[in-house]
Amino acid sequence: WFESRIDAFEAAGGTPPPGDLAAFYWHFVKPVWPAFLALLVAGLLGSAIEVALFAFIGSLVDMMKSASRPEAFFAEHWRILVVMGFVALVLRPAVSVVHDLIKNQVIATTFTNRIRWQTHRYVLRQSLSFFQNDFAGRIASKIIQTGPALRESIVQLIDALWYAAVQFVGAAVLFGAADWRLMIPLFLWLAAYIVALWWFVPRIKSRSTAASEARSMLTGRIVDSYTNALTVKLFAHAEREETYAQAAFQEQMQTWQASLRLITGMELALYSLNGILIVGASALAISLWSQGSVSTGDIAVVIGLVMRIVTMSGWVMWTIAGIFENIGVVHEGMETIARPYSVFDKPDARPLAVSRGAIRFDNIRFDYCAGRRQDAGMGTAKGAGVAPPRRPGVIDGLSLDIRPGEKIGLVGRSGAGKSTLVNLLLRFYDLDHGRILIDGQDIAGVTQDSLRASIG
Repeated sequence: WFESRIDAFEAAGGTPPPGDLAAFYWHFVKPVWPAFLALLVAGLLGSAIEVALFAFIGSLVDMMKSASRPEAFFAEHWRILVVMGFVALVLRPAVSVVHDLIKNQVIATTFTNRIRWQTHRYVLRQSLSFFQNDFAGRIASKIIQTGPALRESIVQLIDALWYAAVQFVGAAVLFGAADWRLMIPLFLWLAAYIVALWWFVPRIKSRSTAASEARSMLTGRIVDSYTNALTVKLFAHAEREETYAQAAFQEQMQTWQASLRLITGMELALYSLNGILIVGASALAISLWSQGSVSTGDIAVVIGLVMRIVTMSGWVMWTIAGIFENIGVVHEGMETIARPYSVFDKPDARPLAVSRGAIRFDNIRFDYCAGRRQDAGMGTAKGAGVAPPRRPGVIDGLSLDIRPGEKIGLVGRSGAGKSTLVNLLLRFYDLDHGRILIDGQDIAGVTQDSLRASIG
């Protein structure tokens, strides 16, 4: 039941993924937002229960210390003991299981594959030049990586948000209730912790983006070598391919090492801050206890929560670093996935209706360089905002009428445009000038699928 809450193969409604990072995230989260809201609520309840259990430990120590007779302890405090027993035995496991069901069964597999499916469907309909100007393995790697990275960054953010906020606020409240001075080392540590996050995390994101790009390029080069194995063997280019792949391995390793160096530095800073918090908070609590300002139970709560915060801080910092690492992967994938179509159906495009099969090329002009500029979003001269100077195209000013059933032979040297003419008829590329008509219908105004199905 939980695993069927999200439809992994629902179509995206024909809307292209946005090119802005926040909008790209919301594009995939919006249809399934109730699942993430439920995860948020479960995380809040789980964090609140953890803080309540630590508060109860302090109360328990004080109740035991103030008990008149040990043998009468259960009779005097059985109500609070039953309540906390219920919380520990029933409520905490139940909330934890619900949290894990939402995270693992509702979101993990179906949401991840939903992103992969929708991005695959969109990319599959890109123009031929989109695939010709990139590695197939690199494109596939981005499709596969983006889904889990997007999901994990959101789930990690929700978990880190509640655990960090609720447990720190809970600790501050409990410390302040015992003695306001106990809050001093906690807030000093928090300020230093935020500074460390502010310095390390953005750098981890940028290096993660570079590492993700290097990993995709490595995958692309390896898959390209395997895909073209026949050509490699025919021309005895195995050593050239090895050198080509080795350069990608080297770049990927260097970007990974740069990222790991930063992570080691972050851990060193975290260990130092946590050591200062443990010593400072514990020493202050014992000093206040020796002056009679706090109870033994307060010391138990302070030391217990400090150790919990120290453990949690490492997890939170790693989680936040993981969030930004995954954001870097999503950002790198988005640059390929969210690229707009260069060849697309017009809003009023209709299916091609072939009655006779007459083909007419009407004064057509086409240049591959113009097509590449169009794919890259560089349709105008840089800075000037005007069209670049006209150059002779691969095909320039060609007119040709082919009657139904007529056989035409195309003769010319390599690169003269023979295959290009057929690719233009299939509308793998759009013309720079002119029209191609089939039975009087301009192929730019019919659906691509109907055009290619008819020719196929």
